[in-house]
Amino acid sequence: MSPDILKDVKLTAQIKLLPDKSQAEALLSTLRAANDACNFVSQAAWKVKTFRQFDLHHLFYRDVRSRFDLSAQVAVRVISKVADSYKLDRKTERKFKNTGSIAYDDRIMSWRIPESRVFIWTTSGRIRVPFACGDRQRDLLLSRKGETDLVYRNGRF
Repeated sequence: MSPDILKDVKLTAQIKLLPDKSQAEALLSTLRAANDACNFVSQAAWKVKTFRQFDLHHLFYRDVRSRFDLSAQVAVRVISKVADSYKLDRKTERKFKNTGSIAYDDRIMSWRIPESRVFIWTTSGRIRVPFACGDRQRDLLLSRKGETDLVYRNGRF
């Protein structure tokens, strides 16, 4: 395989977060707030028929921050999620599940790989959550670039 092709390949590592009860509640609360914000932006975007991220940001960023008590970067990620959802087609208003995944970047999440911990922003503040993964996933984390999706599936993060 040529080295040029590797720059376009997206590798995914599934990591299991191991939050305690209060951390799990904070993560769930964050997912709900972010997805409530996504629904707010989507509904407003649908009404004004505006779907580009730049335009949505200028129209709704302040409202998202104040109404949903989200950090600046989470508000940006919410608006991006909505804009991305309308890229495929603009014929149907998008609705988001209350525990749908949200994207984190390095401004709101950081990995401490040797300690098997992640520092992650929540609506309750930053928390430090242990994680579990295999050797292959740990190797992928060492060369990680881009964003991380927080997914809640079958009662686990």
